[in-house]
Amino acid sequence: MDGSLPAHDAITFLSGAGIISGYEDGSFGPGDTLKRGQATKMLVLWQSVPLVDGEYSFPDLDDIYREYVETACAEGWITGFADGRFKAYSTLTRQQMAIIMVRAMGWEEVALQLSGPEVEGVLSVFSDQADISDVARPYVAVAVSEGLFGGDGEGRFNPKTGITRAQFCLVVFRGELSIRAVIEEVRSASEHPDKTRVVFDLSRAPDAVTASVTPDGILTIDYTGGVVAETLSQAIDGSAEVTSAGARQLAYNPRTVRITLDLGRYQTFRVMSLAPSEGKGYRIAVDIYRRVAGPLGDGPPLICIDPGHGGDATGAIGVSGTKEKDINLAISLLLAQDLRKAGLNVIMTREDDRAVDLHERAAFANNAMASLFVSVHNNASGDSDSNGTETFFWGTSTEWSPDGQQLADAIQRNLLEAIGSVDRGAKTHWYNLVVLAETEMTAALAEVGFLTNAAEEAKLVTAAYQQAAAQGITNGILEYLDWSTKVYSTES
Repeated sequence: MDGSLPAHDAITFLSGAGIISGYEDGSFGPGDTLKRGQATKMLVLWQSVPLVDGEYSFPDLDDIYREYVETACAEGWITGFADGRFKAYSTLTRQQMAIIMVRAMGWEEVALQLSGPEVEGVLSVFSDQADISDVARPYVAVAVSEGLFGGDGEGRFNPKTGITRAQFCLVVFRGELSIRAVIEEVRSASEHPDKTRVVFDLSRAPDAVTASVTPDGILTIDYTGGVVAETLSQAIDGSAEVTSAGARQLAYNPRTVRITLDLGRYQTFRVMSLAPSEGKGYRIAVDIYRRVAGPLGDGPPLICIDPGHGGDATGAIGVSGTKEKDINLAISLLLAQDLRKAGLNVIMTREDDRAVDLHERAAFANNAMASLFVSVHNNASGDSDSNGTETFFWGTSTEWSPDGQQLADAIQRNLLEAIGSVDRGAKTHWYNLVVLAETEMTAALAEVGFLTNAAEEAKLVTAAYQQAAAQGITNGILEYLDWSTKVYSTES
């Protein structure tokens, strides 16, 4: 189908929604006229009205159209002819289509309340307005006023001409646009000191709004109750945080629009679905915050995960012989998976059972210019009753890392919530731990539990507990970064 056809987007939408289809030879036939039965069936499909059963108002209907016509009749959209027939295979005229559409849109009362001069004022723009029937005139006036219909290139309405397939799609699509949340404008501003803001102005309130992001920097926002007038692709100039914005129809039932933002170098983001305020209408606003540290180039923060021990350095040995190195790695792999799923970039000091020198671990993170360093360990004690969770950050009795403390606090709090263990606190370690002392970025070390406590070891060897621990650490990292795909209803 020719993309330059005025009805192209309308035809694409109605075809995608399963309301209209082409012919068996692959053509669409935009100039072919529609029959009354065809148009009625498609309008019922468009409005998703449940079909009525067992009512037969018109004796001339066959099985192809009977349920659809009877349903439209029950809805009050259509009527038959004086002889009691519907004439499903007769051509539907443009003025008949106007009547049906105004009724289907719920505007009939408005049409019937129009005065004669008001109707004449609208229809006077058409040179053939005298040909519009008395019954159809107020309906045509409303349909024209609401933007569903226009005239031809010569100023005529052509009321008695059959409506074509392309015209039908245009009229229905215009009706669809009038009742859905449509993106009217995309605005952006990168002159903020710490962010770029991108705003999608909407014609009305969206329904549900959700967001997600991938590590390669694609921020996706889906909203239901929406329709795209045409596929959107727009460059965002002058921003290091976002390069382009786009929107397309993702789904038709329910109507769902997908907005995509191609992100550049960014720290985090905030998605907001906002109600009218300060002279602005409904809108989806996205703040993409500037990243000033971490790895060079585009992308989100880089998290270095450090599974403690490995190889011949087994770490603690549990009551039943469990090796700490194995539990650390299992939790760390799940942690990396969760962080990537959240949209962050991740590197690991080890991904299998190998020994890695402590100084090499710190150097690995430093060389990568990681944004955060999180080491995963499990504890041991000569007292088999010792249990619980603790998280360390670098420091001494007189000085410490405030950022490390904030990260450790967040990890500790979320780990406790996830696994329900005893709180041993977020604190500095009595020993100057290499991975905390030599890393150049914010760092923390989590001791999930005590392998020398039989009850805790029994939990730590289970997949469910390992996943819960990984999720707890993930939540702590996300909290520290203020990283969330939640859609907020306020700006702060």
